[in-house]
Amino acid sequence: MLDKNAIRTLIRDVIAEEVRHLKGGQAAPAAPSAVMIASDADLAAFARQVLALAEDPGVRAAIMGGRHPFSLARQGSAAPTASVAAAFDHRIDKGVVTETAIAKLPKGVSRLLLGAGVSITPLARDKARSRNISIERVEQ
Repeated sequence: MLDKNAIRTLIRDVIAEEVRHLKGGQAAPAAPSAVMIASDADLAAFARQVLALAEDPGVRAAIMGGRHPFSLARQGSAAPTASVAAAFDHRIDKGVVTETAIAKLPKGVSRLLLGAGVSITPLARDKARSRNISIERVEQ
């Protein structure tokens, strides 16, 4: 008899395989991440975020190949509080969000923005709730 964790692992693997099949074996392009680096602490936090993202082999390959965009937030373009808040959002525009995807989000993420066509599994919702990550749908 399989225990709960073994069943969850099997389900995650099947979902991941199906998502890869739907995408044609390629990872979905990531939304640009606006990064505000105004201090050594900001730079260290960004480095930790990149390391966390690179744990996923597909994302690591996208970063290495220049297909995972990062951009600097302009200091004069928005109020400092808005720039700091944006650094803790993560946006997904395509595919299916699984429990594994939530687990791989960097520690500073407090809000997950989902595009119109994005699906999220019940286990992913539970994992987000346990990490105090709010989930919001966005129009664009």
